Parts: sequence; C-alpha cells; structure tokens
Amino acid sequence: MDEARALNEWLLKPLADGSSPLDDAALKPTLLRLRETLDYADGVSKVREELEQAGLPSERLTDEQVADLGRRIADAPLRRAAA
Repeated sequence: MDEARALNEWLLKPLADGSSPLDDAALKPTLLRLRETLDYADGVSKVREELEQAGLPSERLTDEQVADLGRRIADAPLRRAAA
C-alpha cells in the first residue's frame, strides 16, 4: 500500500510544463481508479482500527463488511440532546 500511495503521489505531480497527468484523457480514469482504491483501503483500515480500539475484533469481517459498517455508522443521526 505504501508503494501504491507513493506511485499515486508521483503520478499526480505537475509536469515540467505545468500540466497534470490528470489532463491526459487516457490516463485520467486509471489515476482516479487508483485514488478510489487507495481511499477505500485507507477507510477500511481506519474503521478496523476503531473497532479494535473499542474492543471489537474485526479480523473475521471482510473489507466489504467493514466498509458497509463504516458507511452505516457515518450515516447514523447522532446528535446530542440540547441541555
């Protein structure tokens, strides 16, 4: 994952002429897919860490299950009652 992140950062650096690899119509979909994959993996990792810190083992859950749980928690209407 560290290598994929480093590659992504390197690929997104502006070129000598100031253009971006994202300006390349053929390359843009691949770069966006790489970014989405990295974001997904980071999100799953963060949710797993939070579960473990709360004392809830997550090793038996798939990445998809962890991602779904994270989405459901994020969508929960958690507001404190006014005092």
